[in-house]
Amino acid sequence: MQFDRKALNRLLLLNDRQLEIVIRKLATDYGLDLSALHITTDNMRNLRETLRNATDEELKSLGDQLRRGGGTP
Repeated sequence: MQFDRKALNRLLLLNDRQLEIVIRKLATDYGLDLSALHITTDNMRNLRETLRNATDEELKSLGDQLRRGGGTP
């Protein structure tokens, strides 16, 4: 999966519920366990802030991990 600044900006345009759905779908599709993150629409603000502040290297790493099917960011 290509996970770059352009893709990130498109994700950040989604409302909280849409973003939660996309995150959960990606996790399921790529075999990621998000249970420890407790992702809900209530904490999307924190997730958005984290994504906004991600460096290009962190985004590349995330994309690489998704291609491999998981791992630690």
